[in-house]
Amino acid sequence: MKTIWVLHRTSTKLGDKLESCTKNLRRHQMAAMGNERHLAAGSTEPPPPKQDVLRVYSMKFCPFAQRLKLVLAAKAVKHETVNIDLTKKPQWFLEKNPRGLVPAIEINGDVIYESDITSEYIDEVHPGRKIVTADPLKRAKELMLMGDHGKTVGGFYGAILAQDDEKRAAAFTKMAAGLDVLDKFLSNSSTPFVCGEQPGFTDYMMWPHLERIHIFIKPALTNFKNVQAYIAKMEKDEAVQACRLPDELHKVFAEGYKTKNIDYDIGDVVEYNF
Repeated sequence: MKTIWVLHRTSTKLGDKLESCTKNLRRHQMAAMGNERHLAAGSTEPPPPKQDVLRVYSMKFCPFAQRLKLVLAAKAVKHETVNIDLTKKPQWFLEKNPRGLVPAIEINGDVIYESDITSEYIDEVHPGRKIVTADPLKRAKELMLMGDHGKTVGGFYGAILAQDDEKRAAAFTKMAAGLDVLDKFLSNSSTPFVCGEQPGFTDYMMWPHLERIHIFIKPALTNFKNVQAYIAKMEKDEAVQACRLPDELHKVFAEGYKTKNIDYDIGDVVEYNF
């Protein structure tokens, strides 16, 4: 699959705000998240990937797709990206993945989906350092931590979508419960990252939503000094940097998300050449 770069200008009312982040975006044009155009209902199904070529079905702003992209970046796994419009999903994509969610991967006719499943698969079949924690007891503790991270994720979405102060306060309380567990875990840890001396599977699974909390509702982190220090360390990781989009672009997308006026293809876009 070949791609070519073109400049796409959004036609939404958010267009003016894009001008302020165009320079930052261009520095990230080759970011691991992928800037390919998002294919929608009615689009032509792309031809299958070539033999042994890994294809990732993604959405540039999706935190769950970012989980897989982080693992791919950490292990330097070559792949191609096909982005999906999640508000108008193509029928051909639903036939590949009945859940209609991203990320999904396709290789040699097989399709696998869900962020944790695809990430573990990539770690297992590709060489390089292992991302998933090998020690059974430590891995079990990380899985418990991921369970509490669900409160952080749920609270985050509740906070940014809340329509009144009462719902927003409840969301912050829920988010704080998850962050408190992580803060205590980090306080009792002898290593800088959850998985050890360098980020691993659990770090990469948690990072996308911690990144968004840091961007959108940073005051939620005020009482969690260990989490703040952890975020600062994660931001220096090469895979995290490769999968980082400009904050300004995230904010433009979030405004559309909240008003249900989503434009996935904001800024520069890669056109397919199937």
